[in-house]
Amino acid sequence: MSDESDALRRRLERLEAIQEIQNLMGRRAFLHSAGMNDHEFEECWSTRDDICFEAEDWGVWDGREAIIAAYVKENPFPAGTAGLLIEHCLTTQVVEIAEDGETAKGVWISPGHETFPIVPDEPPKPHWSWGRYSVDFVRENGQWRIWHLHVLTTFRTPYDRSWVDAALNRPEYFPEEGATMEGMTPPTRPVTFNQPYHPDKAPAYQPVPPRPYRDWSDTTSYTDPL
Repeated sequence: MSDESDALRRRLERLEAIQEIQNLMGRRAFLHSAGMNDHEFEECWSTRDDICFEAEDWGVWDGREAIIAAYVKENPFPAGTAGLLIEHCLTTQVVEIAEDGETAKGVWISPGHETFPIVPDEPPKPHWSWGRYSVDFVRENGQWRIWHLHVLTTFRTPYDRSWVDAALNRPEYFPEEGATMEGMTPPTRPVTFNQPYHPDKAPAYQPVPPRPYRDWSDTTSYTDPL
């Protein structure tokens, strides 16, 4: 194969990989919207033991056992929950495939909204939920899978309150910072970084969009401490 043909092949493989990763993240969004965290985990996540999930100001779950316990078995709003509404859009994506084609990194800004039936015998609680995704991917058996997933908060506020007000007066039905929903297995380590909007803080450049890289030894995980 000529150098020119080989370069063209690599370019096509990179474009195909980017499209596959876009589809993977879109499929995850639809499954999560339906409360189908069990299907999401089986269809979208890596089978490796060193997977990580960091959720906003809750903390980091390291490893399959911890993620399955908190995110799947103890999902407080599973599929079939009446009144549940979750939509997290995916925009402004930046995806980089490693030169060796074995891993990839991507970031997205995600405007969204959520409605949770939190208090029994009361109407569900609706709020705006804007955030950002930073994700490390690994290729397994020819398919791209989520390896490390970090969800960062831009702002969360009840639908009838401004994000400025919610930043100054945390809604009473949100778990305290560093806490999870009742009944969930605690994270295995603290938050690495999460800086939602606050009127007294300047915006942070997070997550940092990925740059081209050779292989995994040339980069770091989005769930590593800053």
